[in-house]
Amino acid sequence: MLDIVLQGENVKLLAERAMYWPAEKMLIVADLHWGKSAHFRKHGIAIPGNTQTQDEVKLAKLIHDYNIERLVIAGDMFHSKHNKEVDIFSHWRSAHEHLHIDLVTGNHDILPKEMYSGWNLQLHTEGLKVGPFFIAHDAPNDCPDFCIHGHIHPAIRISRRGHNTIKLCCFCEDEDRFILPAFGQFTGTHVLEPEDHKHVYVIAEQTVMRWR
Repeated sequence: MLDIVLQGENVKLLAERAMYWPAEKMLIVADLHWGKSAHFRKHGIAIPGNTQTQDEVKLAKLIHDYNIERLVIAGDMFHSKHNKEVDIFSHWRSAHEHLHIDLVTGNHDILPKEMYSGWNLQLHTEGLKVGPFFIAHDAPNDCPDFCIHGHIHPAIRISRRGHNTIKLCCFCEDEDRFILPAFGQFTGTHVLEPEDHKHVYVIAEQTVMRWR
């Protein structure tokens, strides 16, 4: 965990690839892509069957440990069309029925709207304004507020003397935006150049550290 101040607000960057905003009892995550492993298996690609389960358990633990009252998902909660792993979310939601969930829809959130409403998810198709932040899936071209978003799945490569480079997921901060890492384990990453960003916070196992 790493404490930082963002637009005057104290937030915590968690090694579980999430942002915790204590004053609002809010957890902000992006790019869960639930249902992706089942989608790949359907097309004959061998993917471990417990990938999504691990993400579900991880998210449930964060909600419990930090006494979260509001979960904000910055897009791509689900990966594609309806499948069995999407059905499993119904059980997860039932176990957290009092949790307020906002979903800022992403390009992969293509399920019928009645499914989201059936799970009591508050949909936001144009982004969500909360305090000094505008939460989106991808950064708008003309966002009037400081934007927190996902979509990119950021990571950087780090060279170690005498060893091969390693790739680590990260949070990235710029003057007008903050990029969240992908919460889901089976999502892939996009390697960024640290020099292109004001600050980079890398996730190394159970630690978050400022790299730049």
